[in-house]
Amino acid sequence: MMTDIGEAAAVEVQPQIETSKRQNVADVSKAGKELTTGILAVYQAPLEQIQNELGELTNKQETLISQMQVEIKKLGETQEDIDLNELFSAVKVYQAKLASIKKKILIIHERTFKLKKRALRLQHMKQKEALTREQREKELIGKPLTT
Repeated sequence: MMTDIGEAAAVEVQPQIETSKRQNVADVSKAGKELTTGILAVYQAPLEQIQNELGELTNKQETLISQMQVEIKKLGETQEDIDLNELFSAVKVYQAKLASIKKKILIIHERTFKLKKRALRLQHMKQKEALTREQREKELIGKPLTT
């Protein structure tokens, strides 16, 4: 007898349980949709702004990368230019030669200055000697002989 009552009660309760499950599923589904809508309302604007900023950064980064590639290509061409490297080597050699010539010119200038000074001093000495010789000759010629 108990089993008959249990089965009858189960048959009556079963549709109620299924209806309750459907309502719970509907409530959960509705709550999920509302939660999703709320989260989107809160975070959508900042996320869109971040997405725009990331897009701008990506564009700028691509521009910089292309500019850097152009510069790298130019540097590569410059380094590969053999004539330019030879020219730089020649410039170094000529700079060393120029420094050597400047040093030699400075030494020659100092020597000529000393020689000019010495020549001037010798000229003054010769002039003094010539003057003293003339004065002696005048003294010797100009004195009457006393006998």
